[in-house]
Amino acid sequence: MKIGLTVFPGCVVSGLIAFAEMIEVANKRCAKKIFEIQWVGVNLEPVPVTMGNRNVVFSITPQTTIVDSTLTAILLPGYWTDAEGKVNTANKTYSTLLSALKQLPKDTGIWSYCSSVSLLAETGRLDGKEATSTWWLEDYLQQSYPQVNWRFTQTCIFEIQNTTASGVNGYLPIAEALISEFCGQQILRDIIDLMVIPRPETSNHPFQNISLIRLKDPLMRQIYVWVEGTPATELTISKLAKALNQTERSLSRKVKTNVNLSCAHFMRSIKMHQASEHLIYSSAPINVIGERLGFSDDAAFRRTFKKVSSYTPSNYRQTFKR
Repeated sequence: MKIGLTVFPGCVVSGLIAFAEMIEVANKRCAKKIFEIQWVGVNLEPVPVTMGNRNVVFSITPQTTIVDSTLTAILLPGYWTDAEGKVNTANKTYSTLLSALKQLPKDTGIWSYCSSVSLLAETGRLDGKEATSTWWLEDYLQQSYPQVNWRFTQTCIFEIQNTTASGVNGYLPIAEALISEFCGQQILRDIIDLMVIPRPETSNHPFQNISLIRLKDPLMRQIYVWVEGTPATELTISKLAKALNQTERSLSRKVKTNVNLSCAHFMRSIKMHQASEHLIYSSAPINVIGERLGFSDDAAFRRTFKKVSSYTPSNYRQTFKR
């Protein structure tokens, strides 16, 4: 199986390198060359690699072009972006790349993750198919490509012809699915143990749409920061309005307009998202987490978390723990 690692200006190349390393380990573990890796681009000119800015770190020279390659599939990495607006202009920025992708034979797979899923969707290959992507692009992708059957609760949807995965580390579930299918589960487990690869998530947690990055309005971002720094027992609309120099009525109306939630619901969701981060990334006891976040008692914390997320804190930690 020949796999092309696609490089283009502005792409996040680290995932391609990590993917290539996993594939090479798989070949060694199988004691034969199951996979062959090639660097591909829209042309054979060196592609400058940056670190999210204009400073060139190094360059990668493609071994072949996308349209001239005889590959089983190409891996399309995400590109540097931090806003939906920038993704909206990517079709123009990467028009040459899109043209090359559209010329690929249908039996040549395109595996994309993170922001590059928008490029795959633009080719029309995902029409009528299930796909996923980075959670904060959910609104943009659903509006721009309604013909795609989006499944944002899933972290990876693997098919040889068209694969999509979420997050800048989306290469990982793609590599794991590939190794599992062509080398077997035992070899995949050996590679995970050998390379100390974290357990992959199979679904996105329910708080991923409650995040500072999704809030464009400055007032909503102020609310988010205030709620995170305020004990749970003190989260009232009157205190929030006073802190932000707003009337309660005006504040409630603005929250409803921006996030389509009541002010109380919005504050509760932010606090529970904060709690979810503690559950995922720390090993602190659940009662300690509730105490840190300012809940009156452990029962109140557990009850609120279950109401908002549909998970008990223990089940949530077991499901999404990193």
